[in-house]
Amino acid sequence: MKVITVAHQKGGVGKTTLALNLSFLFKDTLKVGILDTDLQGSVVGLGDLLEGITLVPQEVLTTGDVPELDILIIDTPPYLTDQLSTLFEISDFVLVPTKVSYLDVMAIKATIALIAEAQKQNPAMKAGIVLNMVKHRTSVNADIKNILDSYPIPTLKTKVMERVSYIRSVVANGVGNIEDEKAREEMMALAEEIVGQL
Repeated sequence: MKVITVAHQKGGVGKTTLALNLSFLFKDTLKVGILDTDLQGSVVGLGDLLEGITLVPQEVLTTGDVPELDILIIDTPPYLTDQLSTLFEISDFVLVPTKVSYLDVMAIKATIALIAEAQKQNPAMKAGIVLNMVKHRTSVNADIKNILDSYPIPTLKTKVMERVSYIRSVVANGVGNIEDEKAREEMMALAEEIVGQL
């Protein structure tokens, strides 16, 4: 089983939407589970909308009784928690979404520090930053690019644009079920980049 954790200590960067869309994308060919570690329980509240995806309870982190899966995707809360270190140590890949803004990009520092610590215990774990909710006609200015380039984990090539389709995707079983070819292509490209590192 491969574990993909989606993390950024700042709220509003699209962690849950990305975690769900990756789960919906993988479920057609793999046994996929999603674990919601956010106390808000956004994923847990979707219930029947997660058809074909195993909703994994938080207790598995202490019991170790994980169902038989090919991929487990973990959604994390919008704040730093001691639990992140544990999650990173069991992860094969940590996806760090951020908006294209100075404050959001700077806020990644604490998450990256936790990733670096976890890689000491789990050297095989990979990580990548994805620019998410990118507004059309927004370019990555030199200041933001310099900050991203200074981090010890790479920024992925895929950019996920700000689209209404992603908002609708949560109740439509993913962007694959919405007539938005560009959104589907973005999710496919993101999934391929992640799988390429697993």
